[in-house]
Amino acid sequence: MTGPETPDPVVLRAPRLVDGTGAEPVPDAALFVEGGRIAYAGPAAGLPEGAGQLPALDFPGATLLPGLVDAHVHLVASGGPDLAADVPGSEAERTLAAVANARRQLEHGVTLVRDLGAPGAEAVLVGRAVEAGTVAGPRVVASGPAVTMTGGHIPYLGRVTDGVDNMRAAVRANLAMGARCIKVVATGGVLTQGVDPREPAYTQPELDALVDEAHRLGLTVAAHAIGEGGVASALRAGVDSIEHGMFLDEAAIELFLATGARLSATFLAPHGILGGPSVPEWIKARARPAAEAQARSFRAAVAAGVPAVAGTDAGTPDNPHGGGAAREAAFMVDAGLDTLAAVRAATGEAADLLGIADRGVLRQGAAADVLVADGDAATDITALQRPLAVFQDGRRVV
Repeated sequence: MTGPETPDPVVLRAPRLVDGTGAEPVPDAALFVEGGRIAYAGPAAGLPEGAGQLPALDFPGATLLPGLVDAHVHLVASGGPDLAADVPGSEAERTLAAVANARRQLEHGVTLVRDLGAPGAEAVLVGRAVEAGTVAGPRVVASGPAVTMTGGHIPYLGRVTDGVDNMRAAVRANLAMGARCIKVVATGGVLTQGVDPREPAYTQPELDALVDEAHRLGLTVAAHAIGEGGVASALRAGVDSIEHGMFLDEAAIELFLATGARLSATFLAPHGILGGPSVPEWIKARARPAAEAQARSFRAAVAAGVPAVAGTDAGTPDNPHGGGAAREAAFMVDAGLDTLAAVRAATGEAADLLGIADRGVLRQGAAADVLVADGDAATDITALQRPLAVFQDGRRVV
């Protein structure tokens, strides 16, 4: 099987370009795309000789940006009111759901996602199909099943694992499945009855073993961690990102800064739960305290210098796939991040965390994953919610 054909060269023009690094926008901008990669990004007046003879697409009033990155999704789930019931029962049905949800992400300008929990290799396989050009969707960095304790959170999306030696074995099993990162459930969660979301799920030796094994094998680790104790344990173990982090104290923030871990706040997850008319009340009751603490914790973290990435937890209750990454960026701005930093969180910073830095920036040599947003995305974060065009590896897909 061969991949998709190389697209023809093209020039894109717009009043401004935001490159995904946090730098100030480039006015009167142009992108020259050739061979699926960016040959030039900068002022239109500086286009290389000969590029002016190529086909050009002009987008008046728009912003050229990297394709969006969603660092926390569940492609097998589609945003029904109860996640456990929403995940299809068979592997075939889950894979078909993942294909449809991947397409929805791409249609809204998301060109890279990190899938953090599926019963099996469904997201891994969809990612391979995207790379082969047989399925439309963003590139996928998948964890395979989340590693969760007996009696822990989301066992239906996980690999139930206990004990130090078994933590290492779980990492190896996911690696064999094709995982490119590992998800560990370090606290309870609001969608699963049992362990309190503020209480640690694993002992420190268990977390230490998992992270050590993952890093030894070249895999990054994302930790579901809602409460302070679980956040601290995960950070002490050396995880690369904290997912949710709704209760952060000064000690936890200091650990973020010491380790360089990123924070993926997933504002859309509690927003969907609390706003969903059909979400079971017991789930809402577990979510309310976390939702009330979330903005305060995020504001304190980013004020201290903790790097943020955009992750939506798409697939959770009333949190469908599609426009979530753009909405998550807007939530981050509301919670204290400036607009350019929020764009970076949803592009360059997240792509770097996922290990594919050149899919989150617009610079010479990078992959030509491009979102054309209607409006000035440097000053109005809601512009990300208005895609005019989407390019993936230089090929227009929207």
